[in-house]
Amino acid sequence: MSFSSHGECLSIGVKAHVLYSRLLSVDDYWNLLGSDTVTEVAQKLAAASYDESLETMPQEPHRQDLESAIKITVLKQAEKFLIHLSNPRDKFFRAMMRSHEAENLKSVFRYIGSGRSDREELRRRIYMTKSSRISYDNVLSARDFSELSDSLRGTHFYRVLQESLKRLQSGEERSLFPLETALDMFVELSLHKAMKKMPIGDQNLLMPIFGARVDLFNIYILYRTIRFFNMTPEETLNRLLPVRFRVSLAFLRDAARAETYEQLTEMLKSRFHEYSDILTESAADEEPLLSLERGIKRYIYNQARKVFNGGPPGFHTVISYFVLKEFEIADIIRIIEYVRYGYDRRHAAAYLTRPIISAAGGETEWQ
Repeated sequence: MSFSSHGECLSIGVKAHVLYSRLLSVDDYWNLLGSDTVTEVAQKLAAASYDESLETMPQEPHRQDLESAIKITVLKQAEKFLIHLSNPRDKFFRAMMRSHEAENLKSVFRYIGSGRSDREELRRRIYMTKSSRISYDNVLSARDFSELSDSLRGTHFYRVLQESLKRLQSGEERSLFPLETALDMFVELSLHKAMKKMPIGDQNLLMPIFGARVDLFNIYILYRTIRFFNMTPEETLNRLLPVRFRVSLAFLRDAARAETYEQLTEMLKSRFHEYSDILTESAADEEPLLSLERGIKRYIYNQARKVFNGGPPGFHTVISYFVLKEFEIADIIRIIEYVRYGYDRRHAAAYLTRPIISAAGGETEWQ
């Protein structure tokens, strides 16, 4: 690494530390959960660290408008870092931000799949990325999966999604799960390829986060296919990422033959205890799938915190900060939805990625 490159990484790492200090506290989370209306959530967010993002919000914002404004916060912050990065770090960071395009497309998939036609409501869910090649005017005008496929020509996503969209259009496939899995696989593979081109020092620092993402993606797909879908081992393996971290291909081949998720958990216990704990905890929960997803996110959240706090500021500091910020955004959106529809706030608190309920019960008392 050249001196100028080292100085660049140190500088942006220090900036990431400043932003990290502005992440919401546990008290901020409880304060948001105590809101009675979406307007109150917006006011509390503005009083915390989201004032710039919400300065153009109407006095009584619609839920979708508030959620979009919160999501755009990440993209605006990312733009300020991208101008300081050169390849290959620039490409890795852009590959990481591609997940926002993927989330936009998932919203479109679900609208078309449900037969809804209110495109203005859908437009509210979309938050644009400056470097995107997607023409959202064309995407939002698509009436079915065939037209949606055509609207993606010339983008990163066309080749990846073409077959899945064709099967949905013909009625051969009814579930969106394979389509969304293909999209998630593309995002993860893009990250993996971009990481392999970065300096080895960056790779070693970031692998605890993104290697765990690979492992847990594959474990999650195994869990879903074993529990909910009647697939052959070969079909299951075809849905897994073709890259590995700790969980080897040999193990995945054996695991794909498990007949129950209990068998999968037992297999993991003998080799990857930290991962099997996530499945064990979810199995004992009243909402196992929601608990599993929370467990996976929390594992990666904790890995990101360790990476952020590991060593002097650098590129790894920036990336781990943005991983944590993404989780915060997702938690805020969950809170907004629970407030909007008057759902049980204790339930919301239990399934946030950021742990705000201590094992000793210190934060469980509802104010």
